[in-house]
Amino acid sequence: MPYPQSDLIDSFQWSSDPSRYPGSGSDMHWWTWGIDDAVYVLDDDGKNFGGPINYAHVLRVTGTPPHHKVETVTDFMDIPFRKMLPKDKMLHRYVDGIIAVDSLLYVIIYDYDWNLPRIMPYFDSIRPRLENYDPFKGASEPMLSHMFFTSSYSKNYGIAGIIKSTDLGKTWTNIPNAQTPRFLGPNFAGLTFLNFGPGYSDVPNDLLPYVYAMSNDGSWETGDHVFMARVHKDSIIYREAWQFLSGVENNIPSWSTSEEESHPIFCDPGHTAHPTISYNKALKRYILGMYSDIVPHRENASNEEWSKWDKESEMQLYESENPWGPWKIFHNEKPWGGTRHSAYLPQITNKWWSTDGLSGTLLFAGDYTAVHKHHEYYGFMTQSFTLKLKKISNGHCK
Repeated sequence: MPYPQSDLIDSFQWSSDPSRYPGSGSDMHWWTWGIDDAVYVLDDDGKNFGGPINYAHVLRVTGTPPHHKVETVTDFMDIPFRKMLPKDKMLHRYVDGIIAVDSLLYVIIYDYDWNLPRIMPYFDSIRPRLENYDPFKGASEPMLSHMFFTSSYSKNYGIAGIIKSTDLGKTWTNIPNAQTPRFLGPNFAGLTFLNFGPGYSDVPNDLLPYVYAMSNDGSWETGDHVFMARVHKDSIIYREAWQFLSGVENNIPSWSTSEEESHPIFCDPGHTAHPTISYNKALKRYILGMYSDIVPHRENASNEEWSKWDKESEMQLYESENPWGPWKIFHNEKPWGGTRHSAYLPQITNKWWSTDGLSGTLLFAGDYTAVHKHHEYYGFMTQSFTLKLKKISNGHCK
């Protein structure tokens, strides 16, 4: 691995078996801690609890696993995000990051880039299909195979916009439409937020008054870098208010208003997927969750390479005293999910850390393709763990 071992955390151990919440059937699971003490989870494809199938959902979670309750807040059926795409581009629209600030909820709307050379000859046929939940339905070869490849690759395009709710997710405003300029570019397409306490409370003083967010470059499961941005917590929906980390010197970051001046906070070529960062208050550490398919996704991959993408995944966990690093690794799991499953997007909600910071619960999803026909991990998956710290001698870890 390109990062040194943690000198604080000695080991990470699973303390329970993986568990899928009954009736859940969507994936990704970005989270925030609401002002009402509930955890709000933003999901992508699928359906939950007998509800409608869609590419966007908000769930509300109360309690701590295994004694938690999950219910649907909205399936966004009244907002046809995919029918609001620019007419001159092929984009596959989803949702990703979510954050609660006071009583408000914000959600990122993002796009994957389908404008690849292999499917451009089919533009007139594919572009209207991308307005539907299932763009593949009724498609024929060879166009269908090119569509499946492009979807599996899921190249980053950018952020379409940020929507806002004043009633804890029931209704939403600031919806991006076909005329809305792209909010952020491909290095920030997988944008997810750094959360702290309920309603963005309990934030370390040196980080106020900003909200922080990060994304990988490349594609959803394969990139090279993680980039960070920040915005005043009262100005999240305004593009001109955003700043981008442009360098770090002596652990102090510098910020630029230019997205093009972004400097990575993490690098692992070919093995950097959509990132998440949790804050362990007791240990005063930021925990970076990283995953990827073991075989990197490449735009010019052969059919043989492509066939291996979704077979196995890997997960790494890192810690740092700062949300921008430097990072030290304390767990590397490969394959993640064993030989039967392909897991992805590890999340540790701050609410689920123990008071001593030595145990918690991971939230994740898996089994998104037909390779895993049982789809056992395709839902609201949780698994608990414990941390063991290194022994202290004369005030220093050893």
